[in-house]
Amino acid sequence: MIRVKFLVLFAVVFCVTDSIAQETIKVMHYNLLYYGKNVGNCTSVTNYIVEKNQNLSKIIKHVQPDIFTVNEMDGEGTHPESDDASYLLNNALNVDGVSYYRKTDFPKVYLANTLFYNSNKLILKSHTAISFYSGGYPKIFNVYTFYFNSDDLETTQDTAFFSCLVAHLKAGSYQENVDLRAYEASQIMNYYESLGKKGNYLLMGDFNVYTPKEECFQSFINPDNSLYTFYDPANQIGEWSKNYNYRYYHSQSTHTSGECFSSGGMDDRFDFILASENIMDGSDHYTYVDGSYKVIGQDGSRYNGSLNISSNTVVPNDIAKALYNMSDHLPVYMEMQVDQNVGEPLGINNVSNQLDVIYQNPVSDKLKLTIKNSKGTEFNVEIVSMNGLVMVKKDFVRSYSSELEILLTNILAGMYILNIRSSEGINFSGKLIVQ
Repeated sequence: MIRVKFLVLFAVVFCVTDSIAQETIKVMHYNLLYYGKNVGNCTSVTNYIVEKNQNLSKIIKHVQPDIFTVNEMDGEGTHPESDDASYLLNNALNVDGVSYYRKTDFPKVYLANTLFYNSNKLILKSHTAISFYSGGYPKIFNVYTFYFNSDDLETTQDTAFFSCLVAHLKAGSYQENVDLRAYEASQIMNYYESLGKKGNYLLMGDFNVYTPKEECFQSFINPDNSLYTFYDPANQIGEWSKNYNYRYYHSQSTHTSGECFSSGGMDDRFDFILASENIMDGSDHYTYVDGSYKVIGQDGSRYNGSLNISSNTVVPNDIAKALYNMSDHLPVYMEMQVDQNVGEPLGINNVSNQLDVIYQNPVSDKLKLTIKNSKGTEFNVEIVSMNGLVMVKKDFVRSYSSELEILLTNILAGMYILNIRSSEGINFSGKLIVQ
């Protein structure tokens, strides 16, 4: 009798434990080293974009990030590709049978900070550009807000939001560079204070910081308003520059010499993913996975030397070689758990990646769409209820990049499907929440 009770109790506990929703979001940040730019010694020969994609695709396949943020993407679209983000998407991410990655937009700028994401798990809600001048030059940091594609989103409409702010702070060790980093960090913290509330915030990028005592870094970890405090998930704040004790967290440089790559070996911690308190304590859907923070490929064996590509103990040697050839930085990585189960993807079917659709979600009285495609064509746009009733149907003849608005005043709050089709087989389907 006792044994039967024990088995019943075990079965109940197992069922309860098994029913707890739990999905992992993998986050990776990477300085791509002048991707698509022809700058100084970084030319089409020494920093060939085709070879960069070949190396990056190996790294992406190995890590399989759901959020992939980058620095040093060509933001002007002049050389060698007119749209470098799409070129990277099509040649390094959505390859070898993968089709779920999507890119995000960014304003035109010399070097862009942007993001790619797994559309099966995540839905882009909004994009905010933080624009300012630093040292007399225009600079833009980008904030992307997502919510999780949960399996009960239709019934609960319990959206689990988080945002990623992608930044690249001024490089250099001179005092004027230190001062510019502090100013740029103040623009970031002004943005967070303008939100007026705590949240699930990730702050990532190449900060070019040599010591945590720098004003720029202190403004992140010890801000005037403690509501917007950021934490180092690795818990490795210290005098990391040229310090052997921090060798597992040094992210630059993978080289000791090179025409395009910075020299000096692995002795600086420039690249970070910082997390807000909500993520660190798991108080709002997302929780940092303890011990998940790492520098991809950094096995600590080559302090002040080039990356170990022959006997690397943390990644296969072919991945280590791809990291070495891709950039003079190493990517940084962490994981979050979300207390929801992923739902069925509503199939973003981007045939040959000819169609890119951007829209705010959730919406209220008006849906604003941006549609980009490789050829001008006629599109049919539908908003369909979950029981298959077509609520809105519009026909548009669009150019290569167009914006349009659809009034939703006669649509009740709830979950819908946004369908965009053309006679040429260019299709898109995505969830739409009307509030």
